[in-house]
Amino acid sequence: MKAVFRLVCAACCWTAIMVAAEPVAVRLDAPEVRRQLNNTTRKLTETGELVFQHAAPAKSWIGIPIDPALIAGRELLFSVKVGAEGLPIPVANGNGIMVQLHYTKTDGGEQFLRLNVPNANSPLTRHSLKVFFPEGVKKAGLDLALLNVSGTVRFCEPMFRDALPVKDFSKFTVAGATDREEALYRENEPMKFRFQALNDGKPVEARLRLVRAGDDGKEESRIIEVAPDRPLEYVTSLDRPGYVMVRAMLLDENGEPVRRVPRPGAGARPVQYGLAAGVAPEKLRQGVPEPEDFDAFWQEEIRKLAAVPLKVLEKKAVESDDAVDVFDVKLSCAGDRPVSGYLTVPKAAKEGKKFPLRLRFDGYSVQSAPLYRDSGYITFSVNPHGIENGREAAYYRELQHSVLAGYGFRNEENQSPLTTYFHGMILRGLRAAEFIKTLPEWDGKKLEIIGGSQGAFQSVAVAGLTGGVTGCSIQIPWFCDLGGIKVGRVRGWRPDPAPGLLYYDTVNFAGRVRCPVRIDAGLSDWVCPPSGVRVLYNNLRCDKELIFRQGLDHAVYFGYDRNATPRVIAKEAGK
Repeated sequence: MKAVFRLVCAACCWTAIMVAAEPVAVRLDAPEVRRQLNNTTRKLTETGELVFQHAAPAKSWIGIPIDPALIAGRELLFSVKVGAEGLPIPVANGNGIMVQLHYTKTDGGEQFLRLNVPNANSPLTRHSLKVFFPEGVKKAGLDLALLNVSGTVRFCEPMFRDALPVKDFSKFTVAGATDREEALYRENEPMKFRFQALNDGKPVEARLRLVRAGDDGKEESRIIEVAPDRPLEYVTSLDRPGYVMVRAMLLDENGEPVRRVPRPGAGARPVQYGLAAGVAPEKLRQGVPEPEDFDAFWQEEIRKLAAVPLKVLEKKAVESDDAVDVFDVKLSCAGDRPVSGYLTVPKAAKEGKKFPLRLRFDGYSVQSAPLYRDSGYITFSVNPHGIENGREAAYYRELQHSVLAGYGFRNEENQSPLTTYFHGMILRGLRAAEFIKTLPEWDGKKLEIIGGSQGAFQSVAVAGLTGGVTGCSIQIPWFCDLGGIKVGRVRGWRPDPAPGLLYYDTVNFAGRVRCPVRIDAGLSDWVCPPSGVRVLYNNLRCDKELIFRQGLDHAVYFGYDRNATPRVIAKEAGK
């Protein structure tokens, strides 16, 4: 019989006792816990629930000690039930519900392990984390908290038990579909989602965690058992223009997300599948208006950039083959860093042939600019940071953990458009566009800008602020509708709202773009939610096309088939 640990209160400490029984709730009436209660914002109910209740943003925190002798050297599953109501969705990064284990080793080293508990208004739902506690743990504890928000959160039945053996999930996937291929509905009309667990393509029994987030500000999370003849069926609705996003994640016997490596050298990712459905997306408008001085601000910054003469600081040959020559280029620029990137020139240019231009921007990362070898274009692949390209991995790791750690997410920098990290990034993009148009090998006709994610943000900004661009092709665009969260839309992954960032919102550059724009995006992109992408499309006044791919996140789900998955297409001529 598997050993189960139950935390029980003693006169002066908490202990974990082995019991040969089903898991039971923790008694939260120990003196150590009671001393931390105040019967207003932190209290115990008669049913043994620990409740934090905030009428206004506040901080509530309870610390529970754990006897290290009974966890050291063991692989255990910790779990706790959490429910919430009245949270101001979305919750800013670092705030909201917190469930955290921590321990100190005999050598003084500390480890903090935080459960992934969504900041969602939902009924009591069990969340778990598999943990290996090393030998030599001298102190351990559990922290339960509600940080810097209003609302109510309930905790009950935290416990440890031996982690169960996990079966082979190497061929498992999750599949899903909506009841309408175009995934468009009227306000308050039922939206039907269906998910099924598959093993080598065949429906199987499994446990799925369903998460719902919508542009109505509502979030939900629940765990559901499925079977070959009983898929997960979920019905919801939306009462306004926008989208509802739903995803189902495969859980193992311990309630932990099943993870797989998609390809050699890549990190493990959860086995899950996501869908989305929309209501009147053509009516979506940005959550916060653009700054009144948006154009004046950028005219002044472009003037400052022009005051710095364009100079090629370095042009070093790094690669050559039968088709192209590649150069590592550095350019003068306003700000504290130069423009850096790889310039690829077709060999045929030496014979006097002229070529169209491609300016390429990359995603959020700290690494070398990608190197492209397209013999039909002159391509300038721009590093977003102006750092060196082609260096050893240690060089980029050092930057990632020092000056570029969390770049763009420093709230104090984002208060002003002049101090945010993205200020220099966009100036470097503008200088790169200026440079590439001076190349004698250019045909003088075509300049296409291409980018994905953060690179899409840069592409739209540069296309909106630069003349002579003939085409813009972007994928999974980031930084769209930063004010959307103020009207309840799905947050995605982005910095907290700040005044300075509104001058960099991708949707604000959109109205200045005059060339044709093609957008390729995922309907279930939890990094760049579909509402922001649709606002970007709606704000464009040029010839434009949007392809939304159902079942596509910021990265590809296991089992995703680009050719078989439904697409939602919008297309309009310029105004």
